Amino acid sequence: MQLSRAVISLVLALAFLAAGLWGCSSESRKARHTERGDNYYGEQKYKEAVIEYKNVLQVDPHDLHAAKRLAAAYLSLGDAGQAFPYLVKARDLDPHDLDMRLKLAGVLNMARKPDEARKEVDFILEKHPGHLEAIQLLASLAATPEEVAAVLQKLEAIKGEQDRQAKYHLTVGGLHLRSRDLAAAEASFRTALARNPNSVEAHLAMGDVLLLKKDVAGAEKEYEAAADLAPLASPVQIRLADFYAAMGRTDDARKKLMELTEKVPDFLPARYRLAEMAFAGQRYDECLALLEPVFNKNASDAEARLIRGRVHLARKETASAMEDFREVVKLQPNSPAGHYQMALAYLQSNDAAQAKSKLMDALRIQPEFTDATLRLAELEIQGGSHHRAIEYLEKLLAGQPNLFQGQVLLGSAFLAAGNAPKAADAFRRAKELSPKDPRPPYLLGLALRKENRNSEAEKLFNESLQLAPGFVEPLVQLVIMDFASGKQDVALERVRRQVALAPDSAGLQLLLGRVHQARKETKSAEGAFTRAIEINPNLTAAYVALGQLYISSREYDQALAKLDDALKVNPRNIPALMLTSTIYQEKGDIPRAKEAYEKLLNVNPDFAPAANNLAYLYSEHGGDLDKALELAYKARLQAPEDPHVADTLGWILYKKDKIEPALTSLQLSAGKLPENPVVHYHLGMALYRQGNLEAAKEALRQALQLNPAFPGHEEARKVLAELQAS
Repeated sequence: MQLSRAVISLVLALAFLAAGLWGCSSESRKARHTERGDNYYGEQKYKEAVIEYKNVLQVDPHDLHAAKRLAAAYLSLGDAGQAFPYLVKARDLDPHDLDMRLKLAGVLNMARKPDEARKEVDFILEKHPGHLEAIQLLASLAATPEEVAAVLQKLEAIKGEQDRQAKYHLTVGGLHLRSRDLAAAEASFRTALARNPNSVEAHLAMGDVLLLKKDVAGAEKEYEAAADLAPLASPVQIRLADFYAAMGRTDDARKKLMELTEKVPDFLPARYRLAEMAFAGQRYDECLALLEPVFNKNASDAEARLIRGRVHLARKETASAMEDFREVVKLQPNSPAGHYQMALAYLQSNDAAQAKSKLMDALRIQPEFTDATLRLAELEIQGGSHHRAIEYLEKLLAGQPNLFQGQVLLGSAFLAAGNAPKAADAFRRAKELSPKDPRPPYLLGLALRKENRNSEAEKLFNESLQLAPGFVEPLVQLVIMDFASGKQDVALERVRRQVALAPDSAGLQLLLGRVHQARKETKSAEGAFTRAIEINPNLTAAYVALGQLYISSREYDQALAKLDDALKVNPRNIPALMLTSTIYQEKGDIPRAKEAYEKLLNVNPDFAPAANNLAYLYSEHGGDLDKALELAYKARLQAPEDPHVADTLGWILYKKDKIEPALTSLQLSAGKLPENPVVHYHLGMALYRQGNLEAAKEALRQALQLNPAFPGHEEARKVLAELQAS
């Protein structure tokens, strides 16, 4: 049915009316939300203002006022990440608003996007060459001496119009400070103070430059002046407390912080710093007590959680520490400290892979995080990824060439990678940076030994000992060199001389015992090891050494007693667990040997010697052959070139009637252990089962020639006799 013209006209009229009403409704809603947002913003209720301005943008996505206010509100809340998209929107809607572009440049700089930040600053300076705030931001972006000089030129060009501004001279002084021109920096800061004697920033800057000039009294005067001018709830007050602490005036620092917590109870940074000071002094109960009021108000306070987690970590309460750090990362996903502390917790639970992952997260957020880089490089060195460690460290040291620990680790990475000359270069640099530290000459000596420059190395080891008479490692190297030259008496006298210089060094007593042991002086060795334990009851290596001494003289019960003492100190001590297992195996106490090996594998599932020995026990003493094979494969995976491991695997495969793979392993083992009768016996039996009778006969004959009474000799004789008779 065709609609009449009247009906069509009515429909169109209603449609236009609805559109008009909708338009009026949208505009009124937008106006209402804008008014509410402006009221909240004026009252500094920024969270409420954010909600209203977002409602405005839902109605009109191109509303410039709402975009600008959202950016400003988020910046006032300290959330630059949330401010960023609104700053971009404001810039796109109004490209000539230089104030918004300056704020955007600042956020880009904070986000470590210097190139993008520089583009915004360049736009501002193109429109307004004398824009001081833009030049100040450009100064913070200057990364090279050439860029610093270029910014100083720009500042010189606008000196006439800005000379009366204290912040102008502060910017100039800051650039001089970065160029290490202390005299020029001081002159600029004094001018800034002359322009504005009440400038907190100028007093702080003057304090910094005077501290660099070692004028501690002058620096203190400036920091105190800044604190007097600043509000009580201000980071400036914390800066003064930090200065006192750095000068060793801990009581003054605590007094200042306590005063702040009493006068401004809600100023949490003062309480955090007090808690950190208690933590640094290992006063853990005091630290937790200081955090209690924070948790009473906010159980999810990220900073307090971070500090409490560190207390748990220091107390080896790993699970509790991890719970706190996880909450920190949940609350602040971009907290580099949260990820770093989680990495330390993973390390405490022996999970190096997860630790590395969290360290990389920390560095993704803060690429110049020094401690995280050093720890990651250390893990890479320990894991054998020396070149990756070198890459991390060279990048770090490019920006911090005087970082002592970085140079030490770089040298260690090069040394582990087999590049002794490069290692020596890094250790020399470390030696220059810290001439009184005994480690660099010792490490440099190690590098030179790799190049067979033994006389130079010897001088460096002695230099290290002069700096630290109780430093065991360089003395160990000298003893090794003495023994290699057949100078055992010289080695003994050398160690005795150091013991006289540091009589309370457990490490030196342990080394003295080892020298006596190498000289077959059992009683003297026993006395030295016992003395080491008396000095340091936690030195597990001394218990293990004493245990080895008793094993060599077949005093198994005494050995087990000492190893048990070692395990009381550290139940995860792998050498002590391994020796305990071996003694039980040697005594023929197979159930206890198995139990000890299993305990060891619970500590380190990839420890090849334990997996190998336990596999052998399972295969030889009525155990589970499938379990034995699983353990043998695990050992082979960890030690693919070890002939003993190959023999165990081959023998178990033989017992499971897998002759071809058994022969592959047993032939490898026999090739590397030509003097081992048991290996030849195993090979002979596998060859016999294969049907290679002549080769079997030869292998069995060789086994019996090497030792007529080896374990298994009866079966070897029986099969050999059968072969000779056929």
